[in-house]
Amino acid sequence: MDDKVFTFSDDLVATVAQLLQLAILTGTDVYDHLRTVQVVEQEGALVVAPAYREKLNAEILRLSQRAEQSSQQPEFTLETD
Repeated sequence: MDDKVFTFSDDLVATVAQLLQLAILTGTDVYDHLRTVQVVEQEGALVVAPAYREKLNAEILRLSQRAEQSSQQPEFTLETD
């Protein structure tokens, strides 16, 4: 019995890189992010499932908005005499 062999699409590789960056920026374990990846087979390659891509893009947008809001809040400093 021959096993079917798949390759990673460029999109999947880019997604893995994105998840690594996300883990670094949020201080979370990349393993947890990688476990959530959903892929489909397309012409012998594994590509990111459309529903997963939408979910990941929404999460990145949410984090970006949160970071933007945090950067707009005034900094508090202690005044010294």
